[in-house]
Amino acid sequence: MNILAIDTTSKIAQVVCKKGDKIVQIKVSGAFSEQIMGAIDEALEKSNLDISQIDCLGIATGPGSFTGIRIGMAVVKGILCAQNAKCVAVNSFEPIAYNISDKNFIVLLDSGNVEHYYAIFDGKRATEFGHSTVEKIKSFAEQKRLKVYYSSLQSDVFGADHDLIQVKAIQNSFLQAVLQKVEKNQFVAMQDLSPIYIKLSQAEIGLEQNMTLHAHYRQAKVTDADALAVIDEQCFEGTERYDRASFEQELLEESKHYFVALYDELVIGYVGAQVLGDDLNLVKIAVLPQYRSLGVGFKLMQMMADYRKQNNLQKYFLEVRESNQKAIKLYQKFGFKTASVREKYYDGKENALVMFSK
Repeated sequence: MNILAIDTTSKIAQVVCKKGDKIVQIKVSGAFSEQIMGAIDEALEKSNLDISQIDCLGIATGPGSFTGIRIGMAVVKGILCAQNAKCVAVNSFEPIAYNISDKNFIVLLDSGNVEHYYAIFDGKRATEFGHSTVEKIKSFAEQKRLKVYYSSLQSDVFGADHDLIQVKAIQNSFLQAVLQKVEKNQFVAMQDLSPIYIKLSQAEIGLEQNMTLHAHYRQAKVTDADALAVIDEQCFEGTERYDRASFEQELLEESKHYFVALYDELVIGYVGAQVLGDDLNLVKIAVLPQYRSLGVGFKLMQMMADYRKQNNLQKYFLEVRESNQKAIKLYQKFGFKTASVREKYYDGKENALVMFSK
C-alpha cells in the first residue's frame, strides 16, 4: 500500500511518503500554505509515485497550530475529492502514545501557554482531550494513579519537572501511528474528518461573546442526522457512537425527542431523551469539542428540563460513565443525584452511575 501522510500541526510540518519499504520524509517550515504542495510533489517524485497511485492518506488532526491544522485538512480533503483513496486520522498525542508501553496514561503537549494540552488514554485509546496547568494535570493523574508522559522534543518545556516522564521521540512515529490505524482498518470518510482544536485560536477568542448573538436552539429534524453523526464521531466510541442511519431512526421515533444547538447554521451539539410512560430518560448529550465550555451543554440541558416540565413528566433519569466527571458535574447542576451503580455497564469494563432528578 502506498501511503502519503501529512502533519501540519507544529512549527515544522512534515510530509511522509511510503512505498513498500522505502520512506521519504520532507520537512517544511515557514508559510505552510505556500510550501506544502511543493513538499508533497517532492515526496512523491522521490518515491517515484504519482498522486493517483496513493492508496491511503494520513492526516494529523491536532491539537496544534490552528492555521496549520486547517491547511493540512484542506489539502487532504482536496486530494480525497479527486482521488479514490482511503484516509486515516491521527491526533497529535498518538505518535507519542505509540512509544508508550502502558495501557492507561496521560500525554502532555506544549500549547505555548500556561495551560497545556493533554489526552487521557484508556487501553491505548485517547478517551478525553483537554487543556489545563501542569499542576492540575499532575494532581488528577495522582488521584487516578496514571503516569504523565511528554515527548523529548518538548524537554525544554517539561524537562525540569521530575514528576513527568519523557518519551524519546523516534523518527517516523507519526507514520507508525498512521500505519497502525491502517492495519486495524480504522479508516475515516472525508465528510467525517474533523480537526481537534481543544483551545480557541486568537481569531476565535471572541466566540464566547459572539455565542449569544449567533447561537440558537431548536427541535431536531431528520435532516440533522448527518450533522449529529459527525458530532458523535468526535464525542463517542464503540456502541455509544451513532451513525447517520441510527440518528434517522431515533428522530423518527415518537417517544424520542432531540434538540440541537447551532452556531450560525452549523449544528454544534444536541441532547436527546426518551419518554417512557410518565418518565423521561436522558439518552444522549454531546457538543463538538471546540464549542465546549461556552454554555452550550447547559442550554441544551435547560431545554430538555423545560420539555419535561411542559409535559408533566415525573421521574427524570440517566446513565453516565463513572469517569465522566465533566458530564456528572453538569447533571448535578440540574438536580441529578446518583441512585445506584451498574457495574461494567459500558463495553463490559466501566461502571455506569444511574442518576435521578426530582
